[in-house]
Amino acid sequence: MTEVKVIYLVVSGASSARCVPDLLRGLAQFGLPIYTLLTEGAYNIISPYHLADQEGHTLIDSYFDPALLTDREPGLTLVVPATFNTLNKISQGIADTLPHSLIAEAIGAGWPVIVVPSMNHALANHPRMAQSVTILREWGVTVLESQSEGPLLMMASIEAIVDSVKAAVR
Repeated sequence: MTEVKVIYLVVSGASSARCVPDLLRGLAQFGLPIYTLLTEGAYNIISPYHLADQEGHTLIDSYFDPALLTDREPGLTLVVPATFNTLNKISQGIADTLPHSLIAEAIGAGWPVIVVPSMNHALANHPRMAQSVTILREWGVTVLESQSEGPLLMMASIEAIVDSVKAAVR
């Protein structure tokens, strides 16, 4: 099992990305460096300037960031929230952006990866969604279950995400 030395947090463009500041506060308890990467869609939901105000993490926006210039530290890759698009890209091995490349590398390196889906019921019920989740789980990726709240489908709670991270970093 890989010793987790850092957390790579990939944020995609679901409306639940607004919870990332709360998640960062929850992840601080592990005392690990946190590198946050935003997908293109995430920039439409949460401002990198807002995230810059959050202590305990570093926002990465380039392959030339010092954290990525040398061999990356083995770490946990946490994808919160994972949109339908992001989840399917991961399961197909598509690495066409920096965040998606880092996820693909983590899977290839055998590092722990946790994916937290966040999408509406129609997308969650799409046949490709179930196939992609099955593929990811076969690869050893942890995919957390979404929670139904009335007519809405919500991503797993911050508490459930932090508990999953706790299990992965032991």
